[in-house]
Amino acid sequence: MDYFLNYIQLMKEKLKKLIPWFVLAIILLGTGVWYLLSKRVTQEQITTYQQILSEADSQFEAKEYSTAINRYYNAVDVIPSRIEAYNGIIDILLIKNRATDAVEMVEKSAKKLSNYDKSILYSKIGSKYYEDTLYDQALSVYLDGLGVGSTNPELELNIAKTYVKKGKLNDANAYLGKSIYSEDTLYEASLLRAYILATTNVDEAKNILGAVEPSDTWKAFYEEFSSVLDSLTEDTKFNATKLARVYVNNGYPILAINLLEPLSEDVVEYLEGVYFLGRAYLDYGDYDKAITQFDRALSLGGMEDDILWGKARAYFFKDDLEGSFSSYSKAVSYAGEDVAQELVSEYMDLLLENNQTLRADELVKKLMNYMSAPYVRLYGVKVNKALNDSKKVDYYLGLLAKMKLNEQDKKEYIYLNASNLLAKGKTDAVAVALEELVKIDRFSPQYYFVSGQLEYNLGNKDTAKEMLKKAIEYDTDNLVSEEANQLLSQI
Repeated sequence: MDYFLNYIQLMKEKLKKLIPWFVLAIILLGTGVWYLLSKRVTQEQITTYQQILSEADSQFEAKEYSTAINRYYNAVDVIPSRIEAYNGIIDILLIKNRATDAVEMVEKSAKKLSNYDKSILYSKIGSKYYEDTLYDQALSVYLDGLGVGSTNPELELNIAKTYVKKGKLNDANAYLGKSIYSEDTLYEASLLRAYILATTNVDEAKNILGAVEPSDTWKAFYEEFSSVLDSLTEDTKFNATKLARVYVNNGYPILAINLLEPLSEDVVEYLEGVYFLGRAYLDYGDYDKAITQFDRALSLGGMEDDILWGKARAYFFKDDLEGSFSSYSKAVSYAGEDVAQELVSEYMDLLLENNQTLRADELVKKLMNYMSAPYVRLYGVKVNKALNDSKKVDYYLGLLAKMKLNEQDKKEYIYLNASNLLAKGKTDAVAVALEELVKIDRFSPQYYFVSGQLEYNLGNKDTAKEMLKKAIEYDTDNLVSEEANQLLSQI
């Protein structure tokens, strides 16, 4: 009997010791079940998510970004673990040049996404910085994406490209040498490896190109570089110049600098060698060295318009506007009738942005002596509008009215004509012009801006507000936003 009682007592003591473990096991089991249930997405949620996402996508396509981003957030609330709605939110923030907000959004709101999906978003944001040549910010965001702990070949290729842009070739090669790439990422990574290797080992660069069968998208790049490598001779200066042209034109100026800089005193007879070294310094951001090389190139004779164009940009980035204006003016003069529209537009826009209207007027008059291109006459309207010379505005608009214009020039002409008619108080004619503009482009910010001005003049303030807000919404290139915001503040 005593033995039995002792046994019962012993079992009670053991049970007392086991009870906390039983409780812990029940808690853990309950937590696991709760976690699985909380992660489970019901069919009803999927249906709701897809419906909201479809609405948001339609609004995005219609450039109704404010409404679209709210719907994307609504979709995230329904299923926070899917990437599609986050993609829409990030796209809109980047369109609106709000990359910092996009990073913050991923850090704070995308916690339920998989690590791979997070890396996709980081890669997208980093690429916006990369496109804007903000390489430090791009690299920082790319590395944040790498830090989430998921392999993403596109992201790692972007890191490599950014390291090349920053001149850190060893760091770039560490990523390019990984065996994680396929299809387009493989084609681009292999081409970039060949670019880098060709600065020291042409045969190895050829081997890398020959080991890959690129897609149609990359075939032209491979053929171009293979042709250049095959054309190289024993002439070191000639070879460096040919390779530098490829590097500069494809956006990797540091590779051109690495080749040409050691030979800078030896390539003085190679006009293109000196010019491309100047271009490489310009694109890399070393503006004083760029100007030095451009001046050396000018002393050799030839390519004056291209050299002076590069020099004008270098002075601009040094905040030397007078030096920039002088070089732009000389570049246009040397180019003569063959002047590139990009050069004229770049110079003219710079003059107008800096209130150099008299210089701009002289340039228009000069170009009109030997050019009848629509874009020159459009600048004639803009310049004389800034000068408040209504007669000349009418003159240039009259010339444009008789010309056959492409769609972009026609939109610009109609906008300028509508603005001119509005300034003259011809409201009926303004409405007719605007109707023509919206038929060409229903998302034209200029259409909504002038419509807002018209409605304001007619006393329809609520409609004016609506039109001006749409102008700002659609104006991703900041064509009229500043003026629209100014008018909105008065209503």
